[in-house]
Amino acid sequence: MHSRGNALCLSLLPEQLEDLKAWAPHSQEADLVELRLDRFQQVDFPALRQLFSRPLIYTCRLASEGGHWQDAPEKRIPLFQSAIEAGFDYIDVEFESAEKIVPHLQVQETQLILSHHTDCADPETLIARLRQMFTLPAAVYKLIYRAHHLNDNLLTRKLIEVAREQGVRYIIHAMGEEGQLSRILGGLWGNAWTYVAFSPAKETASGQFTLQSARYHYFLPEKSSDARIIGLVGDPIKQSKGYRLHNLLFHQKLSADQRKKFVYVNFPAADFPQFWQTWKDHLYGLSVTIPHKETVVAYLKEKSPCVRISGVCNTMIRTRNGWKGHNTDLFAIEHLLKPYKSVLREGAVIIGTGATARSAIAALKRLEVYPIVVTGRNHERGQWLARLFGINFLTFSEVQGTSASVIIQTTPVGMFPDVEQVPPGIELLKKDRIVLDVIYNPRKTRFLQIAEERGCHILSGVDMFLLQAARQFKLFTGMTVSVQEVREAWEKISFFN
Repeated sequence: MHSRGNALCLSLLPEQLEDLKAWAPHSQEADLVELRLDRFQQVDFPALRQLFSRPLIYTCRLASEGGHWQDAPEKRIPLFQSAIEAGFDYIDVEFESAEKIVPHLQVQETQLILSHHTDCADPETLIARLRQMFTLPAAVYKLIYRAHHLNDNLLTRKLIEVAREQGVRYIIHAMGEEGQLSRILGGLWGNAWTYVAFSPAKETASGQFTLQSARYHYFLPEKSSDARIIGLVGDPIKQSKGYRLHNLLFHQKLSADQRKKFVYVNFPAADFPQFWQTWKDHLYGLSVTIPHKETVVAYLKEKSPCVRISGVCNTMIRTRNGWKGHNTDLFAIEHLLKPYKSVLREGAVIIGTGATARSAIAALKRLEVYPIVVTGRNHERGQWLARLFGINFLTFSEVQGTSASVIIQTTPVGMFPDVEQVPPGIELLKKDRIVLDVIYNPRKTRFLQIAEERGCHILSGVDMFLLQAARQFKLFTGMTVSVQEVREAWEKISFFN
């Protein structure tokens, strides 16, 4: 039963048993249901068995095991037995309690899940505990550790290899916010099922995805064990919806055989060299965002023309010869401005001195726009960019009277959640000027609102984002998707938040 490694188990921890009646109809999209009934000493198990049509797991954990049971540990034995007699498919017993509970049960058809939860993330300690668990017979061995760092997610792979050698069914992943990724990877790597929550407020363990997220944001049930792992690396990226967009595009635009081979996740990493050293062998592709777009160039075996002229990379693909870098931001900016090329005679002003500013400068040069002025708070960086590209750097006070046909805002000022903030440079927003803000959340920044009020022609960061996302999709999959198709997918995920 449920040999697929990407089955979904809805985990429910009610405060009162009546809650289960409201939740039961929503369990139909799960493959099985776990009832965490730690709070109850009296349970009508036959009624619960009738309430849910999916296979059922019963568990009851002590407070010392991360649960809520307050009575004597041995008083759980009749409850486990009642669940068995009611036809529950599994009972879940903590390894530390197993020798005091399991011998007193007449198991019948019900199968045993042997569990261990720990805050430890030491590989040797966890491997030793896993081998110790194997000395007791069980249908499924469940080992959950706490991740303290993004790299701890890969410990799941090492522990799974130990379980595979033993030839047993297993559920192994990390808990905690830092360990969320291991739940997706564990599903790909053969976990008997993946635990999911009814809603964010009803998670039964920290770091749990919701049933909706696992099924419709990651499409985990349709992924194969050899799925190519693609992701967004940067810091901060918590607010990014890019993973939802790409996974939806994989689902909608690829064939059934192709879509199972790609999954897109987030890699919140502030230190790229450390991240790369740990993860590079497990990845097929990366989207790169702040602060790594320039750093990653040193890790490329091959660079596209857009990377070579800008010194910036926001997309990495594994090839036979090593990693190749692309700059889809440059492509998108150039594509957005190209229809206005004939009216860009008075040049451009770029606000900001980061990696996206470099992409904008390179795009403008390809469009033969002159002169180009860059302005920003970091004078040293701005002067360096001016020397690098043969353009001009001006301070905010100096740039106010500059003539320009296009203003490109490349800083993160005004990005969600700080939507009322406005970057310096609003003095440049004069009638008929073309204004691009690269921020895509919110759709229309306060900067663009002011530009529109003053009669400027505005270009949204959403349009830039969708253009570069379509280009990335082609790079990741080899398949072409139209910008309109990407826009429709984006509108769908934005509508459902």
